[in-house]
Order: sequence, then structure tokens, then C-alpha cells
Amino acid sequence: MKVLFLTPRRLDEPRSGGTIKSAALLSYLEAKQDVDVACFRDHAERPWERDAGRVVTVPLERRRSVRRLVSSYAERVPLSIERNRSPEMTDRVSELVASGGYDAVFVDGWLMAQYVPDAFAGLRLLHEHNAEHVMWRRHTELETHALRRSLVRVEARRVRRYEAGLLPRFDVVFAVSERDREALATLAPEGPEIALLPNVADPALLERPELSPPADPVLLFLGTLSWPPNAEGLSRFMRDDFRTLLEHVPDARLVVAGSGASERMIRRVYESRGTEFAGPVADDEVLYSRARCFVDVGVGGSGTKVKVLNSLARGLPVVTGPDGAAGLEVVSGEHLLVAADRGRLHSALQRILRDDDLWRELSRNGRDLVRRRYVPEVAFGALDAALARRP
Repeated sequence: MKVLFLTPRRLDEPRSGGTIKSAALLSYLEAKQDVDVACFRDHAERPWERDAGRVVTVPLERRRSVRRLVSSYAERVPLSIERNRSPEMTDRVSELVASGGYDAVFVDGWLMAQYVPDAFAGLRLLHEHNAEHVMWRRHTELETHALRRSLVRVEARRVRRYEAGLLPRFDVVFAVSERDREALATLAPEGPEIALLPNVADPALLERPELSPPADPVLLFLGTLSWPPNAEGLSRFMRDDFRTLLEHVPDARLVVAGSGASERMIRRVYESRGTEFAGPVADDEVLYSRARCFVDVGVGGSGTKVKVLNSLARGLPVVTGPDGAAGLEVVSGEHLLVAADRGRLHSALQRILRDDDLWRELSRNGRDLVRRRYVPEVAFGALDAALARRP
């Protein structure tokens, strides 16, 4: 079967949660099907070379601009859609579809759905990393600044309208969690089949040796720091829970790692007591082996957290709030620790910092759960079933 895989970013060096999932999906498809890829790249990036199949990369400038903003408002489309609009990509995909003889188009994320030609008669598959309208509704709820909240509310309405119109164009839509599947089904009740395609951990992490509980009370947060739920959650955590934790564990350290941090965030980390900024890290093993636990501080959002799954796969215990565990088949106290709300993370952190037996139990159970449920050969069965529906 011949498949065209449309994705917004190159996947040869995946770092973020979304690209880790996308790269796993591409590898899974390549092992069974004949797959070509079309994606964007930054102007300065080298072309992406693949061992199998064609790859078409189109340069795209994603920086915010007045022109993009005006166009978004004039056409009443979400700004993120406008920022990923490219006449060149439209032409290249149309050329591929016209000459490639594809049986299916797999669209990796809603941003690329605009490039599926209306005339394509094969199987149309859409992978939704998030229920986008849910995520934007939560952005609105979390925004405290009156003017920004009004602007976010306008964008949220556009996202909801765009996503509702998008879903019926596909034969099968994949959601990453049961919660997202229900939200998408409610948004488009007359729409396509919505199947579950869970996020997965990086399988390579399961091959690494077991960790031992470090003596030092080091907390790790690793994530995309430009992502608003992460940035807002980290600021709140340092201001509230981490300060409370330091009253009980004065030598606790918080290591903040990841790409995309603003200068303001970096300055805040450096100026806060007990925190250090690691920035983008090429080898995350240094962070995993040093940390006593991973603390998920993100707020809102949708989907499920790949960074939580990766920590479980590595055997690093996780402490999170309700959002961090949402959509995952986990039990608090067995696979990780879930605080009842964000304001009580410090209590759960004290437990994992002081109890070596609990640490070992969570480390072992977390890895076992990932092996059973969150690896591609288990999680991606719905993709095989969808491809079997070939028109």
C-alpha cells in the first residue's frame, strides 16, 4: 500500500513530545507500507534525507508577522493555520498526489489538513495530537489578563469552528486519549469514525539499564518551554509549590531543561532559590540519571503527555497534577503520584524524595506499564485497522 505522510516538521531528530510520536508513527508505517513524506523545514535547515521513500521539504517562515495576523482575521481562520499556509506546499502535495498513485494520505496534525487535495479519492486519515478546541478553551480559562483573554477567546472560537469543519473531510480521525475522542465526537457528531491512537514513549528508553534512587533531592522538568501550558505551569510551580517544598526540604533542587525558553523565563529560573536552567540538552540521560523524580508542572492542554510516558519508560518516578495523568491508564501510588490539585504537588514530592521503597516500586511499575501499553506495536493497532479499509 502506498501512503503519503504529511507532517509540519522534519522527523529525523525528534525532540518534542509531538515529534517523538510522529516519528514513531512514521517508522511504524514504513515497516509495513511504501511511504513518501512531505513536510516543512526552516530556511536554514539542511534537506532531510531518508533511507526509504521520497521526502519533499518546503521552507517555511513561521515567525509572527502583521501580514499573517491581518490575513488570519480577514479570512477568519486560526492564526496557527495561517502561519502554516504555503502556496508552495499546496503545489508540491498536489503534484505528489497527481503522480504518486497513493492509496492513502496520513495527515499528522491539523495544521497539514489544508493540503489534502479535494480531488483525492483514496483513504484520508487525520491524526489529532490534541483536541485543539478543548486546548484553546482551556487557554481562555487560564488567561488572567483581560485584553489577552479577549484575544484568546476570539482565537478559541475560530479554532472550534475550523476543527468542526475539518473532521468530516476524513474517513478516520485518530485521537490520543479517550477524553479527546469524546470531545471530537461531540464536536462533529455526523463526522467520521474517531479511533484511539495513544501516544507512546521513546522505545529506546526501555533498553537503558535500571536506575537507582539518587540521594540528592533533585527534581527534573523537561519539556518545550515555549509551549504556553508548560511556561505558565512552570512559573506557578516555582512561585507556589516549590517554595513550599523548600520549607520542608531546604536542599531540594529543580532542574529546568528544554528548548524555547524566553529570556524572561531563563532570568526567573536563575533568580529563584534552588533552581537551575539546563536549557536544550542533547543527551537527556545525564538529566534522568541525576534526578530523583520528574515533576510535570504543565497546566491545561489536551492529549496526553509524552514527557510523562518517557519518564516512566526510563524508570524515573513521576509526580504530577490531574492534567499530567489525564488520558493515561495509570493508578496514583502504583505507577506515579498524582496530586489532587496543583497546589498539593509539594506533599507528593516530599513522599518520593524521602521514601526509597516507594521510589523503587514506582520506577519498576512505570516501566512495566509502558512495555504493556505505550509502545508502537501495542498502541498503533487502530492504524492497521484503518488502512485495511482501503477504498
